[in-house]
Formats: sequence, structure tokens, C-alpha cells
Amino acid sequence: MSGSSGRVVDLDVRVEPDEVLRMMGCGKQTRVRPEHQALVERLIEETRPRIHARGTYRVHPVTRMTDTELALGSYPPVRGPIAGFLRPATRVAAFVVTVGDEIERLADQRLRAGARLEGYVLNAVGSAAADAAVDALADVVYFEEAGADEALTPPFSPGYCGLPLEEQISVFAVVNAKAIGVRLLPTMIMQPIKSVSGLIGIGNSEQVEAHGVPCQWCDLTTCIMRR
Repeated sequence: MSGSSGRVVDLDVRVEPDEVLRMMGCGKQTRVRPEHQALVERLIEETRPRIHARGTYRVHPVTRMTDTELALGSYPPVRGPIAGFLRPATRVAAFVVTVGDEIERLADQRLRAGARLEGYVLNAVGSAAADAAVDALADVVYFEEAGADEALTPPFSPGYCGLPLEEQISVFAVVNAKAIGVRLLPTMIMQPIKSVSGLIGIGNSEQVEAHGVPCQWCDLTTCIMRR
């Protein structure tokens, strides 16, 4: 269990070419040139030993949840379109994950050297790795925290789906992000940049399934985060 002080975990992350291409704006029907596909696959292999994925999370009972606010005990409330994502949850895992800064630094090196395409792809690899770290952390939460009749909601992160980026302050109040080397700047950007914060709901499996995924009724069909 996560306990009152939260939990820190090492995460096993595998980056898939399709996810990198998605980060580059390629949809499922996009035709990718063979040389670009080969470049993505080569850079995934090059960066594999540079990914150091870690996460920290803390599970807390839901004190109050409305359409616009989530309260977890005495922590600062999270304000935004909460209910659409977390309504079935009776507990919520606040989390931060990171893949470190090595891919970010490598991308900067390539960009400075004039290898713009490689730098662009490397940034996409880092973003895909951070997303994969969220999925890996969700697996940990499911197997370590959820009961036999419980399921998880999709992760919900500040900066997406109407949840203001400033709500990262509330997430960081719940978890000890310093334990994995992540800090939140006044600009609301995390360092290392390839880090993600957010919330995962834990609730009755039948209710979670009945609630569905918010992407099902979202009109933003071009969103790269669409599930």
C-alpha cells in the first residue's frame, strides 16, 4: 500500500514507434515515409539505456467530489472538470512520474548540432516514454492498491482536458516529487521536462466501466491524447 508518506517505484518502460509517431502528430491513418519510420526506430533503440523511469504516488480517500472540485482530506483542492474523469472513484492516487533528463539533453545536443529532425524525434521519444511511465505507474497502482472488485479510471493530468496546468500545485502538495528528483517551477513546468503529474481514480469496477472514458464524448477528435 502507498501509506501516509506515499510510495516511490522504479518503472519498466517500453517505447513503441506508433506512440512516438503519435507525439509527432501522426494519426492512425497517416502514411509515414520509410526513412522516417526507420529513424524513429533507431532513436528508440539509442535512447533505451537513457530512460530512467521512476514514479511516486499517494492514495487518499475522496473527501468531496463535485463537478468542479476534488478534495482529498486537508490537502488543497483540485479544481477543474473533475467529475467527468473521476466520478466513480472513492479513492484517488495522486502521482508524479519522470524518465529523467538524458533524452532531453540528447535532443538539445542534436538540435544545437543542426540535426533538427533527430532533435524533434528525440523530443517525441521522451514524451512517449513519459506517457509509458504513466501507464506503468497505473499498473502498479492497480496491482498494489485496487481491491478485487475495483478498477482504475484513466489518468487525468493538469494541462489536459480542461484541467488547468496550475492544478499541478495541488498534486505536488499530495506527493513528494523530490523523492524522484522532480520539481515544479513557478512557470508550472516540471524539471526534468519529461515528467508527468496527475490523478488516477480507484472505484467499484462496475461503476468505473459504466462511467466510460471521457474521450467517448469529447468533441476534440484531433487530440493526440485521445484514447
